[in-house]
Amino acid sequence: MTSEVGVRASARRRRRLGIGLVALLLLVAGCTSKGSGQGGAPASPATTTAPATFPLTGLAGGGAATAARPALSVKIDNIDIARPQTGLNTADVVVEQPVEGGLTRLFATWQSKDAGQLGPVRSARPVDALLLRQLGPSLFAFEGASAGVLQTIQRDSGATLIDPSSAPGAFQRVSGRSAPHNVISSTGALYAAGQRANAKLGPPRAFLTFSATPSAAAKPTRVVRMSFSPSTRASWQWDGSAFVRFQNGTLDRLTDGSAVSSANVVVMSVAVRAGTNVDVRGNATPDPVLTGSGRVWVLRDGKVAVGTWRRTSANSPMEVLGADGKPLALHPGRTWVELLPTPQQPTFSG
Repeated sequence: MTSEVGVRASARRRRRLGIGLVALLLLVAGCTSKGSGQGGAPASPATTTAPATFPLTGLAGGGAATAARPALSVKIDNIDIARPQTGLNTADVVVEQPVEGGLTRLFATWQSKDAGQLGPVRSARPVDALLLRQLGPSLFAFEGASAGVLQTIQRDSGATLIDPSSAPGAFQRVSGRSAPHNVISSTGALYAAGQRANAKLGPPRAFLTFSATPSAAAKPTRVVRMSFSPSTRASWQWDGSAFVRFQNGTLDRLTDGSAVSSANVVVMSVAVRAGTNVDVRGNATPDPVLTGSGRVWVLRDGKVAVGTWRRTSANSPMEVLGADGKPLALHPGRTWVELLPTPQQPTFSG
């Protein structure tokens, strides 16, 4: 027959066992709730907040998915045989840059709108790394690059790269154009390829300033003309609502017949050094210097304001400043940036 003392001792052992079991369960729960690689629940993914306005246009943000997506930059051909181009009037920002042989090429960036077709897509240049850097982590699509140029962009741009070798389904060659001026894509195809390559990218850095009112120092102007070389000239003419582009004296039209236009034209005076890359004819690639400072002309609303562009380092965004040292604000909308080699100067009329 079990004694009263034995019953009490047995009860105490059961209580100690129960307390130890509870402590063990709490310890295990605490370890697994941290999402470590030991079989715990995964940590919640970081969420990207859509900005109220599109960073590159200053216009009100549309759908959350569009406003939160990364910038998509694409190299676009700009020689006579490559035109008419397609899709440029939906790009947020387009940069015209000098390349070999006195010609120019375009670095077009989309984020707020889409292009069902864009191109012709062409090869990258070293300066693209600096243009990409100020956007923050983003996407860059191109068709070809020399080994040295590709190494520079991979090392210095901070961008996720998309080309026919990594995303062949995102590019297509079209009939009616001669190679290599016949590679076409779309923002839909390139964003899909970018999502597969890097799904963690967020919206671009807001480095431009926008305002509905132009600078008080701005003066009326109707036409600006620029000469990149004896063989390449560009001009912009105010039509009452936007600036319309001409190349080598001819109205610049897209494949849909519309004229290339922009709310803003920013002409930057930049030093250009000879790069180490050369084309098939042995011409050295012009390498615009996009750090430091220089003169700048900002055209908007049929007016022009003169100031200074400044970029202290590759890691810093460009600033466009007036004579008073304050930012020269752009009109909300699309912007074209002209990298005009020194000592060339734009001329104005009207």
